[in-house]
Amino acid sequence: MDSCDWTTISMAKPNFETTRLVVADPGGQIRDEIRSVLHHEGFRDIALVEKVAEVEDLVAQGQVDLLIADYEFPRGDMSDLVRRIRHHEVGDNPFIVIIMMAHDPEKEEIMRIIDTGSDDLILKPITAGALVKRVNFLVSQRKDFVVTADYIGPTRRTGTREGESVIQELEVPNPVKRSALGQTTGSNFQKEIDEFAGIINEQKVERNAFQISFLVDTIVPLYVDGRAISDTKMQLDRLKYVSEDIGRRMKDTKYDNVSELCTSILDVVNNICKKPKKPEKKDLQLLPKLAQAIDVAFSADPGDADIAQSISDSVRRRDT
Repeated sequence: MDSCDWTTISMAKPNFETTRLVVADPGGQIRDEIRSVLHHEGFRDIALVEKVAEVEDLVAQGQVDLLIADYEFPRGDMSDLVRRIRHHEVGDNPFIVIIMMAHDPEKEEIMRIIDTGSDDLILKPITAGALVKRVNFLVSQRKDFVVTADYIGPTRRTGTREGESVIQELEVPNPVKRSALGQTTGSNFQKEIDEFAGIINEQKVERNAFQISFLVDTIVPLYVDGRAISDTKMQLDRLKYVSEDIGRRMKDTKYDNVSELCTSILDVVNNICKKPKKPEKKDLQLLPKLAQAIDVAFSADPGDADIAQSISDSVRRRDT
């Protein structure tokens, strides 16, 4: 991996000429004001867009290092796009620097913006000094990334409370910092991005496996207690998403040999979702067995394909 010595940048003003900046806002005046401020700071590669779909296209094409985007658009969901970028569902770089903007947001909106995995939130109206300060801060002091069951992005913790597990933090590649040093071009930087994306992907697989067990332990008792009609939809939807996500992420990881189990639990979840009020008894019986099997498979030596295969065979026999 290429190393970036920030002392090189701190001795002189960062050179943003090659930094690919995208400013997304439904209001043309705001876009023009931000362009003027950052052009004065040395940015030259600036794209102004007014639609969420345009941002997604640019990210998918690998044309974004820094995204400054409004939270609200008349069409499209910018928060969802940012979340998908961080989860590596759009484009080849989940680590682009992202600043979100909002005008007088409610508390719930602030939390939703934070939960997307964006690097920062700026409240409108924006002053030139505040914008420049935030950009320079993210170049030199961007927060490390963390992975949880629901979140990928900069750490939101200021410390660890007693009794809480310590979550690994990663200093992920910073494309704005690298472009300021002139080190973003070539295959080496993309290789580093891919390496860190692989680490985060593997951590997300592990979090998903834990989440599956937790959700199954929550859902099954609801059917036993007769509370399934009103209480299970959200949990089932979440279990379906996690099961799909873990299946998407497992390929080419050390847990690839557990993919058959994850496919099986997704099939069972889909069956239950077809008749959520009164699912097949067989599916309700299989659900905890599959969750337990996945837990055992992840607890075993990841390289031991025989253990995972024996679990899959056992579950398949129960299903016949």
